[in-house]
Amino acid sequence: MRKFAVVAAVPLLAGFLMAQQSETTTTTTRTWNGDLVDQNCYTTHFQQKNSNSDENGNSTTTTTNKYTTECPVTTTTTSFGMVTPDGKVVRFDDAGNTRIVEMVKSNKDWNEYIVHHKPVKVRVVGTEDGGVVVIKTIR
Repeated sequence: MRKFAVVAAVPLLAGFLMAQQSETTTTTTRTWNGDLVDQNCYTTHFQQKNSNSDENGNSTTTTTNKYTTECPVTTTTTSFGMVTPDGKVVRFDDAGNTRIVEMVKSNKDWNEYIVHHKPVKVRVVGTEDGGVVVIKTIR
């Protein structure tokens, strides 16, 4: 009787395992436009300006400044990011960085922009994963 119970339990367990393997995760593909930057040295610092008044009419003001250090892409850049027109910084995964390095080497137009310190404008299609973008296409 025990052999029959074990033999009957095997297909049942296999069914549960197959059900667990069929789970899928949905990722959303997006398009980003912007300028390539050297991710290793790109930084932004913000300060905010607020004006406050108390009940006695005394006011205090805090000044807001935005400091941005943008590092243009060079022929030796290995870690890339992109700054969108609205100022958002998009980082790329390691495979995307490798792909961009190869494009910099082979794309004469990009190389010209880089040598003359002009912005390299790109359109990236990919998925965001853990704060970085996994590139599907880049132009």
